[in-house]
Formats: sequence, C-alpha cells, structure tokens
Amino acid sequence: MRRLISAGLAAVLLLAIAPAVMGVFHGLSRSTSEASASSLACSVKASCSGSEVAVFRMSSTSNAHAGTVDGSTYDNVVCCSGAGGLGTNCSGVHDTVLFLSATDNAHVASYGGYPTEVCLSTTTEAAVDCRTGSACGPEYACLATISGSTNAHVADCDGVDDYGTKVCCYAGAALAVGGIAEPPDAAAAGGSSSPPYAALAGAAAGVVVLAAGGWYARRRRRAE
Repeated sequence: MRRLISAGLAAVLLLAIAPAVMGVFHGLSRSTSEASASSLACSVKASCSGSEVAVFRMSSTSNAHAGTVDGSTYDNVVCCSGAGGLGTNCSGVHDTVLFLSATDNAHVASYGGYPTEVCLSTTTEAAVDCRTGSACGPEYACLATISGSTNAHVADCDGVDDYGTKVCCYAGAALAVGGIAEPPDAAAAGGSSSPPYAALAGAAAGVVVLAAGGWYARRRRRAE
C-alpha cells in the first residue's frame, strides 16, 4: 500500500512541476530569440557608401516619383546597411520592398499590380520581411513613406513632409513564434522581458501537492 501511495504521489508531483519546467525552457528560448534583433538601418542620401546597398531612387525626398537603381538617375537613393550579406536580389532569402510602374519616373504600389519589383535580400541572414503600416516595429527599418497602396508617390522617413504609410523592412535571424520559425511581427517585435509567472505558479503548485501528499501518507501509516 505504501509503495502504491508513493508511486501515486510521484506521478502527481511530476504533473504539477511539468508546467514549471516547460515555462523555464520557454523563457530561456524566448530570451535567446529576442537577443537576435535585426541590425538593418536605412536612410535616403545622395549616394550610398561602400558598406551600404542602394535599394531604389527617388526624384525628391517628398512628393516624389521612384526609379530603380540602374534604370533611373534620380539623386536621392535609399541606402541600407547593417544586416549580413545584404543585397537587392528578388530570389533566395528576400522580400519585396515596393512595386514600381516603371524603372524610372514611376508611381509605386505596396501589393503588386506594377511590373517592376524592388527587393531586399540577404545571403547570410535567415529572414527578410518587408511590410507597410503606420509605424515600424523596433526591429524594422523605415526605407520610405508612401501616399497610398497603389498609384502612390514616395517620400523619405525623416519626419518632414512624410506620408502616413511607412515601408518597413527587417533582415536578421528567424525567430520562433508559436513553434514556427518566422521573423518578428512589426507590431509585436518589442517582445517582453517579464518573469515567467507561469513557471513560478507551476513550481508553487508542486510544493503544495508534495506537502499534501506527505500529510496523506502519514495519515495512512497511522491508520494501518
């Protein structure tokens, strides 16, 4: 009988502390993932330095048309750097920054409809993600602002005469979200550094179950 009670208590204790163990490992994994932030940085300037990649061109820094790097002679260039193996290939690990109506003197679109694709790519990082929104997440760089989702003009991101929609890109490690390797969402890229309360609660529950089990075993011994 005592062996049966002991085995039962061990099983109950294992079930009680399992959430705590899983919580600790989840916390460690999350902390490691959050440390792998994108180092991408972008700005609009007259020319890109040797460590930067030219993504596309603008006719001005506000209310502008766009052009590709090779197909246009516009003097305002969107330059990006920081992430490893950065390029503008529309293959491999990449994402589309914008669609242009032509290689020069072009309007832009964020979700297709135009024939010329402007991309950001990497040969050494795990993921590239570009999206549009009212703000860029903390791990995303702003490449440009646009007047709409299609037939749009472009501007830079300096806060002067910008448009309301930002073009934001991420290049870096793929983060595990819900068991699926994917880059961080722009709205939730900040993450959380709060303690693993679920793990602490599980450990507390295990202590309570262990104490109750000991009391029950003593009562059984007395009864026998």
